[in-house]
Amino acid sequence: MDFIDNIRNSIDFFLRNNITLSRKNYSEKAESINKTSFSDKQKEILNRINEIYDLRLIQNSTNFNFLMNLYYIILFDKYLSKNSSDNISILDIGSKNWEYVKSEYLFFNSFSKQTYLTGIELDAYRLCTNLYNRYEIAKFHSKDLPNTNYIAGDFLNHNKKYDYIIWILPFITKYPLIKWGLPLKYFKPKEMLKHAYNLLNNGGELLIINQGEEEYKIQQNLNKDLELKAEYYGLIEDFFDTYKNKRFCSKIVKK
Repeated sequence: MDFIDNIRNSIDFFLRNNITLSRKNYSEKAESINKTSFSDKQKEILNRINEIYDLRLIQNSTNFNFLMNLYYIILFDKYLSKNSSDNISILDIGSKNWEYVKSEYLFFNSFSKQTYLTGIELDAYRLCTNLYNRYEIAKFHSKDLPNTNYIAGDFLNHNKKYDYIIWILPFITKYPLIKWGLPLKYFKPKEMLKHAYNLLNNGGELLIINQGEEEYKIQQNLNKDLELKAEYYGLIEDFFDTYKNKRFCSKIVKK
């Protein structure tokens, strides 16, 4: 079955990268955020995060997008170091639609005078169910954010250096890669992890988020195989029930 799926994925991937179809000028209609449904604990968390990061930037959005960005701001606030600097460079690997880009922008701009934020996505021209491709959706979410750039391309061909790298749900088993429509030739978890580490500046941080305990254990083994020392934080507490599946977090710091 992998053989047949791989052939189909290879053809489809070639076509969508050479015949880029999409409706233009993607937009989302903002919704009123219903905070009355939040529990006391959720309101307390929301107020604390709002005091630090001023969430007005993400409030003009859909409810789901607001909660998604809130999820990641809370996560970054808890697990990433705030290494103050005049200039900070950040890379997001496998950005998909980059619907959470505002959370990255808010977090890193809270302690840097100037941030340079880059998202890179191999399958940027994949069509979503609304017939917009990921590139068009990412352009909408990242518009008006200074020094923010979304790249359609292969991460292994990208060679700039960064202070922080965010990697959400890397393909470290073949099954999700196949199901997301990618050819098996792009299944290179160890090579990609090594490359990500090499792109870090000294003192830089690589934050990795895995889905499910099995992938989290595989991630730990990959780190060990490459002799990368990581901090393992375990299950991410999802205070606003944003995601259906459990996610786990770890971080590698380049010494």
